[in-house]
Amino acid sequence: MSAPTGLSLRARLYLVLGLALALVAASALLGWWQSQRLAGIAKSLYEDRLVPVDLLRELEHTLGPHQLGALLITQAQQPDAVKLDGAGRRLADTTRQLWTRYLATHMSPAEQGLIVRTQPLLDQLWTALDANQPPTPDTLRELNQRRLATMRMLDELIAFQLSQARVDTERAQQTATEAAHLGLLLVLLTGGLCSVVVCTVWTRYDDERRLSQDSRERLQRLYVALSQTNQLIVRREAEAFDDPRAEQRLFEGLCRICVETGHARFAAVVLTDGEHFERVAEHGPADRLMPGAPKQWSRDAPFARSSMATRAILEGTHQVSNHALEDPTLATTGAPMIPPGVESMAAFPLRRGGEVVGAISLLAGERGYFDPQVLGLMDEMAGDLSFALDHLRRERDQARELDGLRDALRRQESGLVETTPAAFRLPTTAAESPDATDQSEHGPR
Repeated sequence: MSAPTGLSLRARLYLVLGLALALVAASALLGWWQSQRLAGIAKSLYEDRLVPVDLLRELEHTLGPHQLGALLITQAQQPDAVKLDGAGRRLADTTRQLWTRYLATHMSPAEQGLIVRTQPLLDQLWTALDANQPPTPDTLRELNQRRLATMRMLDELIAFQLSQARVDTERAQQTATEAAHLGLLLVLLTGGLCSVVVCTVWTRYDDERRLSQDSRERLQRLYVALSQTNQLIVRREAEAFDDPRAEQRLFEGLCRICVETGHARFAAVVLTDGEHFERVAEHGPADRLMPGAPKQWSRDAPFARSSMATRAILEGTHQVSNHALEDPTLATTGAPMIPPGVESMAAFPLRRGGEVVGAISLLAGERGYFDPQVLGLMDEMAGDLSFALDHLRRERDQARELDGLRDALRRQESGLVETTPAAFRLPTTAAESPDATDQSEHGPR
């Protein structure tokens, strides 16, 4: 399986940092927004509740026993029309100013209903204070009754303002609590997202590191297999004169190397003579990984349509399926089913004299196993094997030519001996030599 592609580790770390800064900025904006809301509620509580209550209390104090009430009691004891007229006008002007300021504040519908009931009482009180009537007991009694009725309505207004202030305070507390909860949630969300992203980046980094290590180990095994294949090719080329099964042993050794080096669970070499195909060498548990696959098949057989080796031979290029169990081209009608455990399949063509004569087929147990690096090395291995097949054929052709030349030379030498006169023939034994006769008659010289 190839290493996952996408953003680099540095880019992912920058992404995590940017996300964290964005969430922190969002938390700050949320805090600022909530603080503005709280400031608005506090301002409304002050301007719309505390200020009106203060005005109403000052108005009530003006109409209370210490000012207007004290004036009425003094007039009841010592009537003085001039004093009542001057003090009454001052009190009326003060209450008018306080009431006008109060009416300029924010009014709720319920509060406006109380104001509608209070306004006539104040108007009557102001009219009485401005009337400049003599301080008779009846006049003073009527004025005091209006004062008390107005004060009761002012008490209701003050009570209403206090109740609304309590509601606004509770709302401010609820808003502050919600803001705190939301801020805490956002902080936790920020921490959680950063933790998830950091864990994801670290996991991705660890996976890439592990996959990179696996890829390096896989390439090392492939280089070992390529080296062993080249050694096997050299060894078989040296034995080509003496071993008529050199090609077969080469195929068997190649399959064994592919499986024992760990980059394939099953390897096979398939040869063709045109319309027929035969698996001449294999290594690995064929009965478990290729159940029902025939040793020989024709081009029109169902197995040929799903065979990667057949495709590689017919098309002359390597064939790859990195998701064999999900590949619909491998699940043809009448062909054996691919068993679990075979995740990737590939086949690489073998050539002799430039013509495709076979293919090496590999089954791997890992999805996505045949990445570009593996394919490149396997193509190189198939090329080396093709070169060895060409070399073995040339060596055998040369050996046959040498054998023919030796046979012709022997035949030629035999013919020359038979046609040469006896007097010109060279002695072939010691008894025919003249020196041997002289030595027998006269002894050694």
